[in-house]
Amino acid sequence: MEFIAGLKDTGIAAVAGPTKLAFVKLLETRRSEIENQPRKTFQFGDSDRHQLDVYYPDPATVSPDGPVPVLFFIYGGGFVFGERQEKPPFDLGYGNLGTFFAKRGILTVIPDYRLYPHVTFPGPVEDVRDALAWFLANASTVASASPSTIPASTPLSSIFVLSHSAGTNHLATLYLSPTLLPLDSPVRAATRGLITQGSAYSFDLARQDLLPPGILDGYYASLETAAANMPLALLKAGSAELIEGLPELFVMKSEREPPVIFAGSDVFVEVLEERLGKKVRYEVMKAHNHISPHWALTSGEGEEWAEDVAAWVKARL
Repeated sequence: MEFIAGLKDTGIAAVAGPTKLAFVKLLETRRSEIENQPRKTFQFGDSDRHQLDVYYPDPATVSPDGPVPVLFFIYGGGFVFGERQEKPPFDLGYGNLGTFFAKRGILTVIPDYRLYPHVTFPGPVEDVRDALAWFLANASTVASASPSTIPASTPLSSIFVLSHSAGTNHLATLYLSPTLLPLDSPVRAATRGLITQGSAYSFDLARQDLLPPGILDGYYASLETAAANMPLALLKAGSAELIEGLPELFVMKSEREPPVIFAGSDVFVEVLEERLGKKVRYEVMKAHNHISPHWALTSGEGEEWAEDVAAWVKARL
């Protein structure tokens, strides 16, 4: 992780390439382990962006008569990039994350979702919702497809969701919107926890200092829609019933985030704690930049934050 400290710029574009390439070298030594982790792809909607990968946990990590935690991961990509299986030379990306958590007894699900400009708000948020709903409705099918790692009758109804960057924007928007996710939704009822990472939670469309100009304007279609539907605005406007019914939150940010994300996370947590009337778990991923946390997994370096997440998930079954 020393190379991250050597990167003078914390901007996402500046660190993305060097960070991914550095971890690719480490992950390559674990290629067989990652590629051999049991995985199956399912279709949850009509398009090729409506597919999800399930990484099945190692048999030795699963109790034969107990529940298996389910962790969804909603990746980021600036609203315009991202896929559950990266292309070479980055093809071990996200498979490394699925492998990491599966080896700790957590069934891990990585869905794709549609991207701007092919779809605008709230399309990607609806895709995240639909992936979660499909899984809950088809949990027995998912369990039956397990390659002898979990019994077909194993309950898969304790859902946790980990998200990053634009993925956190979509996830927070979903759970803070009673229109997109009704208060009586089975998805809400099954969700035990949300682990949100690397988001500003609100964007200044006049400055455009995080994403290239035009992306947020186009994604939200209007300033009015953006102002009303960014996570921080939804958090402030949400009813007491919605806020009190939120799953438990674990908010994280990297030590070397861009300033707008670093500060934006602080503001979101401050408002969240004020609305909840209690503290939430809020931690900094030491030595990480915006890109590195998920690329570090299964590399042997920088995995401490994920060990904490795995323990947090298992403690809430």
